[in-house]
Amino acid sequence: MNRISSFPFLAALAACAVASAQGPPAISAGGAVNAADYSREFAPGAVVSLFGSNFASRLVGAPAIPLPTVLDGVSLEVITGASTVLAPLYAVAPGQINAILPYNVSGDIQLRVRNAAGAGNSITISLKSSAPRLFSVDLTGHGRAILTHPDGAYASRERPARPGDIVVLYANSMGPVDPPISAGLAGGAGGPGDPLNRLTEPVAVAIDGAPARTEYAGLAPYFSGLYQLNLRLPYWDVIGDLPIVARVAAAQSQDDLTIPVEPNGFYWLLGAGRFPNGQTLNGMSGSGSSLAFVHNDPGSYGQKGFRSWTKDLGLTQAHATLSGLALTLRNGGAVVFDNNGIETAATAGYYDNRGGSPDENKPGLLLFASMSVNLRSIFAGSFRLTTRTTFDQIVGYFDGNGNTELRFDPENIYNTYRMNMWSNRGDMPADPAGFVGDVLSSDRTPGSFATSDTGVRRVFRDGTTDPIFRVVYTLQRPATLEPGDYWFGHDVATPETGGASDSKQMQRGARRVRPDTPMRISR
Repeated sequence: MNRISSFPFLAALAACAVASAQGPPAISAGGAVNAADYSREFAPGAVVSLFGSNFASRLVGAPAIPLPTVLDGVSLEVITGASTVLAPLYAVAPGQINAILPYNVSGDIQLRVRNAAGAGNSITISLKSSAPRLFSVDLTGHGRAILTHPDGAYASRERPARPGDIVVLYANSMGPVDPPISAGLAGGAGGPGDPLNRLTEPVAVAIDGAPARTEYAGLAPYFSGLYQLNLRLPYWDVIGDLPIVARVAAAQSQDDLTIPVEPNGFYWLLGAGRFPNGQTLNGMSGSGSSLAFVHNDPGSYGQKGFRSWTKDLGLTQAHATLSGLALTLRNGGAVVFDNNGIETAATAGYYDNRGGSPDENKPGLLLFASMSVNLRSIFAGSFRLTTRTTFDQIVGYFDGNGNTELRFDPENIYNTYRMNMWSNRGDMPADPAGFVGDVLSSDRTPGSFATSDTGVRRVFRDGTTDPIFRVVYTLQRPATLEPGDYWFGHDVATPETGGASDSKQMQRGARRVRPDTPMRISR
């Protein structure tokens, strides 16, 4: 299979001079460099670029893999002691040669170009067992690393890498592989009789110091000399460009490459528009509010709600139809409590503001950011039961988009959903710490979470929409609540992280993301 022209570093030869060769070939002093970053770091099997003069009469590229050892009458000799072998060639031109070093060489070796005019001068380079170098988008080996999504698209600011993604990183000169392979041949594709060529030394990749999980490290299938690393990305809570490095044993790649990243985004809860069982608390701020908020980060949210529940959320008369957080209880598939109408297709337009007043005046469009790790900000909504109620499923609701800049992925592997119910004491959730319910908590009550699209949409004044998702906690054993007033909340826990250091954020243009307010209208 011909994969000569499908990786960008090979195209770089097209820009080199194409004047006819005159006289014997000559490699410039220091003219042998690693093709990934133009450093003088080499390992067996590395793709190298040689610069000089009188190499070839014209630009000639290898027509296919296996790579030839002679192009346009030009060869690159690799000399070790009394042995001389020819290096496989990607391309030759009057002033540049791209070639692959043999795998079975080590230490100091000599390189010499030969053409119709004879052999040129020799230069010496030193090989390490591994000299990992990452390819960059601009082919200089600096700036943004070549990182691709599973469909082959580059990670970019428009489509950044996100926590938990599986991505591919491309590298050069990473060292020996198993099973061994001759330079110039294509990497195995993993089929019967065509095994993948995996690196023999341990590999580690870090994003801003956080380890990525390496799913595969070895030669790229079908390519010659190109290494690829399949990675599961770690968790982060920053947006921008973060540094990436790869290590093979004790050898590390260049340290000035970055990848564009975006966090998973915020978990935005939906409110409810029904007042079942005679509930009178509503969304207006004050002692009669149907919503309470607690946090542990005064730097983001101020003193209101700091380590103590507050109902002073700043909501006005426009939100008097807000009865708390949307909640459904089911038992044996039957709905036994409902304050929202989503499951029964009876929302009565509560989440639809098409052609209506300003969106911020529509209670059904208000969202509440609830995250229980890092920035701990938790919302609770009131609900009333007038009869003894048994249930085996608790259903909460969240916005399936979050916002276009910080999208929330319900299936992200780092999400850990949580649900809590609190008893009512003095019109506030009973637990002053605020993060674990005293009536029921998924932290203590066995069960399992699942998310799905409800098919219902939040509709904004201009007709744009966001999907409404449900999060369902199915209890291993049914629970029963006695008549009374309670509080309900759900949130997402993510891995604890300090994020990028302040200095790196300044250097890389990354920034920690925080909700500018715990409540918002999003599109």
